[in-house]
Amino acid sequence: MKPPSSLAEALRHHRMSADLTLEALAERSGVSARTISDIERGVSSAPQSRTVVALADALDLDPGEHDGFLRVARARRRSRAGATRVSAGSPHRVMDFAGRETEIGEVLDYLSTSPDRAVASAILLSGPPGIGKTSSAMEAFGRDHAGPAEALFVDLDGFSAEPLTPLYVVRSLLRQMPGYAEKVPADLEEATRLWRAASAEKPRSVLLDNAALESQVRPVFTADACTKIVITSRRSLAGLEGIRRVSLGPLERDESVALLERLIPLRQREQADLVELAELSDHVPLALRIVGNRIASRPGWSAGDFAERMRSTENRLRLLVAGDLAVEAAFALSYDDLDSRAAQLFRSISVIGGATFDARIAAAAGGIGAVDAEDLLEELTDLGLVESRGGSRYRLHDLLRLYASARLAQQTAEHGDGGERDRLRRWLLSSLERAGAWFEPERSPEIRPSDGAAFPDAATAQQWIRLEEPHWWPALKAAARLGEHEVVVDVADSLHWFSELWVEWSHWRELFALAVSAARALGDPRLEAMHLGYLTWSTIVETGDTDEGLRLAELAVDAATISGDSAQLGWSKFYVAWMYHRAGRADDCTVAALESIAEFESVGDHDSAAQPITILARQQSDRAGHERTILALRQVADRMGASMAENRTTLRKTTMLVVNKFLAVSYLAVDRQSDALAAAESAVATACEFASGVRLAGALRYRANVLLAMSQFEQAQRDIAEARIHLDPKTTNALVRRERDLLDALSEQASRRISGTDEQFPL
Repeated sequence: MKPPSSLAEALRHHRMSADLTLEALAERSGVSARTISDIERGVSSAPQSRTVVALADALDLDPGEHDGFLRVARARRRSRAGATRVSAGSPHRVMDFAGRETEIGEVLDYLSTSPDRAVASAILLSGPPGIGKTSSAMEAFGRDHAGPAEALFVDLDGFSAEPLTPLYVVRSLLRQMPGYAEKVPADLEEATRLWRAASAEKPRSVLLDNAALESQVRPVFTADACTKIVITSRRSLAGLEGIRRVSLGPLERDESVALLERLIPLRQREQADLVELAELSDHVPLALRIVGNRIASRPGWSAGDFAERMRSTENRLRLLVAGDLAVEAAFALSYDDLDSRAAQLFRSISVIGGATFDARIAAAAGGIGAVDAEDLLEELTDLGLVESRGGSRYRLHDLLRLYASARLAQQTAEHGDGGERDRLRRWLLSSLERAGAWFEPERSPEIRPSDGAAFPDAATAQQWIRLEEPHWWPALKAAARLGEHEVVVDVADSLHWFSELWVEWSHWRELFALAVSAARALGDPRLEAMHLGYLTWSTIVETGDTDEGLRLAELAVDAATISGDSAQLGWSKFYVAWMYHRAGRADDCTVAALESIAEFESVGDHDSAAQPITILARQQSDRAGHERTILALRQVADRMGASMAENRTTLRKTTMLVVNKFLAVSYLAVDRQSDALAAAESAVATACEFASGVRLAGALRYRANVLLAMSQFEQAQRDIAEARIHLDPKTTNALVRRERDLLDALSEQASRRISGTDEQFPL
């Protein structure tokens, strides 16, 4: 049976198939029987969207019929809105066009290239709604030496329920050619033959605007090789072969500002306000043009005034309307073309933060499988609603995110909360715990979670944690706000030893503070002591504040004492010893370190006991003290080495890194330079396993220090230079700042040693 071609036919067909009277459908839908009758008789040909949705839901259609019914209704509304459009009427060239020099250059290169084959080639400009595909094509035609006068234009009506047929496209082209308008064939084969003959008479350029399907443009390719064909489409039209492709994205910042400068009078603008407006407009040409036109049409407004209004995300899309230009309407054309599953995913991904995401994250938000999400994301990409960023990553631009979020809010108001945010948060934090488990010795990373991703190895887990931080970090903070205390402490604990591998991240202090608060809310002093210890470490790393570190460590001792957990008391005493060592309180440090060792030994935790042993060894200063340090550190190293042969945990690697660095210092102090170099080499080798720039920089600095003492100046300078490369210039935490300062001091000492003006070197 032929599908209904009008809303009236579709409604009558589905109502009769469901064996419903007008009154019965009215009762089910809440739409009056009179309104339903008017629609079926064609009196009301473009009812409101909510009326159509209510009828579709009441008819209990299957997903395919439901989408088809809504599509027919949308097509009718669009056809009424655009009833006066003439498809062969060429769009005008925008005289204040700005930017796109690279893309315009590609089109001009194509237009000016001599043909080298018998069939015409083409160039496709594709991109999301409002990105300026048609205006870019017209700008290229305007700059072409042949000029736009010789160009033929057809709007292919790509967002109609019934886009132009291939026959109509060819007939539209023929009607624009002198001598052919009166003899246009009604048969595609004959029309194509005539088009091929007509195009051979005189070289022309063709703009096929707003294409939806490959089949619409293929007959045009039969033209003479001198004919140049430019196609614009929101779709990628991947089925077209042998064409050049130009993908249009948002403008560069300077291009966006230049466009606003052309639109907004000088007296109404400040440069900083234009930069902000460009950002708020997501660098989308349609949005920029609307912003510029609205400000220019109100002499009493300034760019700053309008920027202030646009800062509110609730207002932004509402403000991006000027006359018959509207960003939301442009987006709606693509959105309305989606089936129900793709539309649902598009709405769902609006809750995803971060610059990019993958199909697994989209699937978690949408509550579907990852394979289905990947297929639907490709469909959204094909329509320009989502941008593919390569490497299985996707991006939802800011204005499209606002549009999708508004559609999600509408869906929630009508049908209730779909749980997108909760699903996504649970999935992210479950995945994060499984990733962190690869670095925690008491967790089993091979166990697959019921809700979240699993990871095959530590390297993959580490990569995921770093890459998806823009997603899981807001999710963890949201969990804390929502009072999900068990989740917060569990996830934070899973990241404890991983934090040693990513010292440069600037939020460890905030993360462990959330965990401390969660542990207190749970009334669990053991967990409170544990996370207070982690908070002590992160405070020193990020701020270097020893007084605050000591305060937190003493709070950890109090909580651990209440808990009666010897292991936690051992760690808490270790943190106190560390703070005393930093403060230069040697006697207090010794007492706390010995107490820590005793607690660890009482539960047989020799790996952990190595930490306070190292602190004790670092207290020595004279030659005899350094000899004792070497003996103590060698004992730790031997025990760690035997343990690491079985399992290279992060705790053991961290201990060995510290041990070898301080062995290098003590060996130098007793003139055992070859042993010092061997220890420094071991420290560098261990640091390489951390994938942490600051850890490797520190190990290289220790080795450079030894090399200077051995007068191996060239090698020392290479280590100093390499160490600086590994320090991220964007990172400003205390540990990185200290490392930079120490490298600067060592570099200065090296210069003096080389020049012979200073025989000393820093230890």
